[in-house]
Amino acid sequence: MIGELHQRLRPNQWLSSLTMGAIAGVIDAMYAISFAALIFSGILDAHISTGVGLALVSVTITSVVIALTASLSGMLSTLQETSTAIMALIASSIASQMAPTASGNEILATVILTIVLTNLLTGFCYFAFGVLNLGNLPRFIPYPVVGGFLAGTGWLLVQGAMSLMTTLPPEVAQLGRLFQPAQLVQWLPGLGFAMLLLLLLRRYKHALIMPGALLGGTILFYLLLAATQTSIAEARTFGLFLDPFSAGELRPSFSIAELAQADWAVVVGQSGKMITIPLITVLVLLLKATGIELAIKQDLDLNQELRSAGIANVVSALAGGAMIGFQSLSLTTLSYRASVKSRTVGLFKALFCLVLLLIGGSIISYFPKPILGGMLLYLGLDYLVEWVVDAWFKLPKIDYAVVLLVLGVVSTIGFLEGVGFGLMVMIALFVFNYSQISAIKHIRSGTNYQSNIVRTSQQSRLLQQQGNQIYLLYLHGFLFFGTANKLLTPITKRIANQNISPLKFIVLNFRSVSGLDSSATLSFIKLRQLAEREELYLVFTDVSSTVQKQLRQGGCDIDEAPTCYSFSDLDRGIEWCENQILGAVPWRRRRFVPLAMQLGEQFSNEDHVAELMPYLEKISVSAGQVLFRPGDTPDYLYLIESGQVTLLLELEGAPSRRIQTLGPGRLFGELDFYLKSLYRSSAKADQPSQIYRLSRIAAEQMRQNSPEVAATFQELIIRLLSDRLACSYQEVTDLMQIT
Repeated sequence: MIGELHQRLRPNQWLSSLTMGAIAGVIDAMYAISFAALIFSGILDAHISTGVGLALVSVTITSVVIALTASLSGMLSTLQETSTAIMALIASSIASQMAPTASGNEILATVILTIVLTNLLTGFCYFAFGVLNLGNLPRFIPYPVVGGFLAGTGWLLVQGAMSLMTTLPPEVAQLGRLFQPAQLVQWLPGLGFAMLLLLLLRRYKHALIMPGALLGGTILFYLLLAATQTSIAEARTFGLFLDPFSAGELRPSFSIAELAQADWAVVVGQSGKMITIPLITVLVLLLKATGIELAIKQDLDLNQELRSAGIANVVSALAGGAMIGFQSLSLTTLSYRASVKSRTVGLFKALFCLVLLLIGGSIISYFPKPILGGMLLYLGLDYLVEWVVDAWFKLPKIDYAVVLLVLGVVSTIGFLEGVGFGLMVMIALFVFNYSQISAIKHIRSGTNYQSNIVRTSQQSRLLQQQGNQIYLLYLHGFLFFGTANKLLTPITKRIANQNISPLKFIVLNFRSVSGLDSSATLSFIKLRQLAEREELYLVFTDVSSTVQKQLRQGGCDIDEAPTCYSFSDLDRGIEWCENQILGAVPWRRRRFVPLAMQLGEQFSNEDHVAELMPYLEKISVSAGQVLFRPGDTPDYLYLIESGQVTLLLELEGAPSRRIQTLGPGRLFGELDFYLKSLYRSSAKADQPSQIYRLSRIAAEQMRQNSPEVAATFQELIIRLLSDRLACSYQEVTDLMQIT
């Protein structure tokens, strides 16, 4: 960082940084004065010089800290209008509450203490979010609630702007007085300036519009005074300027002795509104940071930006800063569009505000109130247009209604109540909408979903005929009573369906279930009772340990119930159901058949079997013996004479998945053998087995010495691979239907 600052301070670099810093300083200083005038208005109007000084302290400190600690070189800061609107509400409430009995200094001390504590709380909140890497957490606040809050902020800014320009309290009873000639002169110019800013900035995105409008508006104001032959003293009596004060009155801090006059009971009474500020502004900060990412097409470290803003506001609060500040979307974008991407811009901006703080008190009193109030009015109108007008065309009507409801509650009752009300409405809507989503993602039967056991043709035919005894339901999402209770409806309909085989097995697949609440357990207890009453088997598959524990705690222990069975995956569960169906039919005991006879039924030329056998090597394997693992070299392909072998897909950090279980007459390992790639699965004998294997050397000898036998054998391989490809195609089709 030191090297970067040294490079940027070279004569050919610092001039652009100085110019941009001065432009940003003018804009932020105007915001500081406007926001100070908003907070220190009404009863606190006599202390506006103190407010301006504290605001400039905030601008100076946050500019330096964020410039030096932000993750982005050239990041600029600004004061936060949302928190300012709430602080103005807090200050007005404190002043009104204490006015009848307290002195002006006691009221001021209480307001300052409340501001300092709020800034500290906000800074610590930002920093904690950044340290704990919770940068994305506030984004879970529903968008309409945020919109309603920002619309409410806009309304308060409009009220504050009108109160600043007219000195009238923002009450309905004062509405008629606004249209008296003396009041019209005070606020109509500010409204015109705000509307001009609104139209220009919504239509054009040029970075110099705001500073140009401030300069042009100020010059035009003084030209109008000259044209009407109105002196500054007369204009001041009309309320068009702030009361005059000197540089010495811009008090940069408050002593401990003076803060001791604060009424702590009043401060505690404002804690609800104080807590609202960090909770909402952390979200606004992240929204602004995301906007910066989009504007400059560069990723930011959001957690570092939170830490940076946290440190800035804590230091500012300890120095007596009166405003919350963080990263500025508009000023940072302005600097980057001007190709000035140095941390020195923020330092020059801070220097400008510091000079204004130390020697610019008399200058500040010559800033026209219509310009200061117009800036506040523009900010308020911009929020209202975005969330009341534009949102009508962008948001679903229910979300738009929530925005208006939150705006109404914020405007009439308070910020915290508005946010709380909005969250309750959104939670209720979420529960209602989510309950309309079926917990069942897909329904299958045993006729169109079989296990990965390769059965005999007779067994396959029987399972196809009796497969409707198996009723498979794929569950998904988070299950609660509103969704889980709907499981019973399709199951009871299937039980009542007499047109197909009677139902015997209900298979529930939990692989896509993220969790369930205690109320959902009641639905599974009802389902278990239904299964017991109808003499059905309830098969649970892919149940996570967490979900299984929740079911057990809710009184649905699937390991204890006589009608319930649990399996690690769906394949094993379906295999168990198939075995029950097959076990109910008497089968003739299967006799041993030599591999040569089995291949004779599969070869297109039976005479080639005898010529093939000398090329094969017979081995005996015991139960549990592994024939190959992933990564092994495929030196053989294998044919099963007797016994059973399972192919497994090994998953890192998860249980292995069965690909296929093969019996006599089946072949495996051929794909990797012919592709000459390392094995991607493992093969393990489930029982003592007799297996023949063909080595790569023997296969080459067969191609050279017995090409017709090799061609017949490859024809068998092609047919088996084609059958497997057809099965895989069907599985993919089924999977696409499920997902």
